[in-house]
Amino acid sequence: MHKIGIIGAGKVGVSIGKSISEDENYKLVGFYSRTKESSNFAAKFTNSAKFINLEKLVEKCNILIITTPDDKISEMWSLVSQFNIQNKIICHCSGSLSSEIFFDISSKGAYGCSLHPMMAINSKDKSYKDLKNAFFTLEGEKNAIDVMQDILIKFNNNYKIIKTSDKTKYHMASVFVSNFVTGLANVSANLLKDYGFNEKEAINAFSFLARANIENLLSSDPKSALTGPIERNDIGIVRKHLISLNEKSLENVENIYRGLSIELVKIASEKHKDRDYKELTNLLKKGEVNY
Repeated sequence: MHKIGIIGAGKVGVSIGKSISEDENYKLVGFYSRTKESSNFAAKFTNSAKFINLEKLVEKCNILIITTPDDKISEMWSLVSQFNIQNKIICHCSGSLSSEIFFDISSKGAYGCSLHPMMAINSKDKSYKDLKNAFFTLEGEKNAIDVMQDILIKFNNNYKIIKTSDKTKYHMASVFVSNFVTGLANVSANLLKDYGFNEKEAINAFSFLARANIENLLSSDPKSALTGPIERNDIGIVRKHLISLNEKSLENVENIYRGLSIELVKIASEKHKDRDYKELTNLLKKGEVNY
C-alpha cells in the first residue's frame, strides 16, 4: 500500500488529502505545513497526522505531494532533497511548473513528476467533492508517472500525460478557459453598468446566456456552439460595436473585441465554408473604423 504525505496544508493539499483519505487503497500519513493552524485543520479533516518535523513525514512515506504555492516549491524541494528519498516519488501540483524544478533528483535515487487538476480549488472543506470529476495532467519521469497514473485510474479520473516542454503552453490554455473567462465577464458587467445596471444585476442578467453557451459548447464543439453577428457575417452590427467602443474610449476592450472576433471568424469560416468573411476580417484587423 502506498503511504502518501502532503507538504502544504492549503486548499489544494487538503482537497487532495481528503480524497486520498477516503480511499482504502492508499494510506494518507499526514501533513507538513509551516502554519500550525493549517496543519491542525488538515490532519483533523482528513483523519491523519500533523508533522512539525519534515524529515519524519518523509521517512514514513513513499509518495510525497508538494502542494505549496508555486514560488515555494523549489525551496521545499531543497529541504526534502536533504533527506533520504531513495525510491520515493516526489510530486508537485503546479499547473505552470514542470518536474524539472526537482533539480538533480536522479542523483538522490528518487523520481519526480507534476500532477495538476484542471479545476478551480477554492475551498478547503468542499472542493474535494468536485475533485473526483476533475481532469488531470501528468508530466515527468516514467516511474513516477506510472504510479500516479495508477492512482488516477483507481480514482476514475480522466487524465493525459504531457511532455515537459509543453507545460507552459498547457498552463496558458488553462488560463484562457478559466481566468480569462472571468475577465470577459467583468468586461460585460462594466459595459452593462454604463446603462444603469449594478454589478449584481449585470451578473444576473447575463448568467443564463453564459451558462447556456458554456453547456452547449461542452456538449458539442466550438463550431456547433457559435452564434451571433460574427457567424452571421453581420458587418453592420460589428461596425456599430467598434464605433461604440471607440466613442467610449475603451481602447483595451476594443482590442479584446477585435482579437476574439478574429478568432471567431476562423471558427465561422470552418462552419460556413460558403460564406466570404474577408470584408469582416479586414474591418476587424485594421485600426480605424469608417464613422
